[in-house]
Amino acid sequence: MTVKRSDGTIVPQMPIKESGDINSYWMPYDEFADLPEVFCQRNTEGRLSKAQKHLATLIPEHCVVFVAKLTEPGEVYGKKYPAGYRWRIDSNTRALNWARAGSDAIPKDLFVIEYSFDDPDRIRKSYNTFDSPDSVERNQEKLYGILSGMYRYTPQSSKLTKGQIISALNKASYFYYPDTWNQNSVKASELPGQVGAFLEEIKTLDTVMKDAASWDQALVCAGLMALKKYGCNNDKLMEALQDINDKAANTKGKDWDGVSHIVDEWKTNKVFSDKGTSWDLLNRTVSYCCYWIDKYMKDETASKLGKGWDKVAFKYKDQTVTSLNRLFVIAP
Repeated sequence: MTVKRSDGTIVPQMPIKESGDINSYWMPYDEFADLPEVFCQRNTEGRLSKAQKHLATLIPEHCVVFVAKLTEPGEVYGKKYPAGYRWRIDSNTRALNWARAGSDAIPKDLFVIEYSFDDPDRIRKSYNTFDSPDSVERNQEKLYGILSGMYRYTPQSSKLTKGQIISALNKASYFYYPDTWNQNSVKASELPGQVGAFLEEIKTLDTVMKDAASWDQALVCAGLMALKKYGCNNDKLMEALQDINDKAANTKGKDWDGVSHIVDEWKTNKVFSDKGTSWDLLNRTVSYCCYWIDKYMKDETASKLGKGWDKVAFKYKDQTVTSLNRLFVIAP
């Protein structure tokens, strides 16, 4: 059959069958279970919680899986892989469910469709055809994959495991790097750079965010920014962030410390009746938090906001405090 374009030219046929790029075969379950997840896989654990119901009964459709094979030696995030190395590029949620006895039966064999690629980047593109981060997968899930796959960090808190810091990270990136990130919505392609810019701060805040309800996007953003300004090893700042997590405030008397002002405001909504994620509102709520964090760090108490409080977050990028810890950090 000949297919022509609107200008009359013939669309050429490509000999995919003869290329050897696609193969199919049956694989025993035990061999399939031993295959690793593709290196850019997102949060399988989180996905399983949503998929358990429809994976509870084994059906033939579940037994068709896709694998990618590397035909040339390659390197991913500093780790080298030999030619012939294989990853599961889909079916990872099914694999985890079967391993946990979440189905009424486990397939004796899987029908494998195997793609052969000479470059890990091409394998990543293949994975995204199954699970496109731009059109299908939420950026929250994408964030988990970036942290665990690209930066080899496994989130601890439920807040970070679910990737629920997207607006906060985007806003912090804007405040610190306005020439690079200045949009009120973040594209999936920009997330790796933003995560890299705040990687140590994200890791540190992750250890504090035990109570997810204590951390809306404004507080996460302010936490990331404060950690970048004062350093991730600053004991006083860590105490402040812990108090925010614990909603601990001392509101006795007229003058309060900065953290008490933050905690009280997030309980009473006296200054901000709305604490949403709109771009302009975050300018004010994050500045409010940064203003009072600065007061706390200086051991200053006050009864009300001072002049210029609503512009404080914009100035943070020029006020980073250099500490001895920062000067002598040795890269891993």
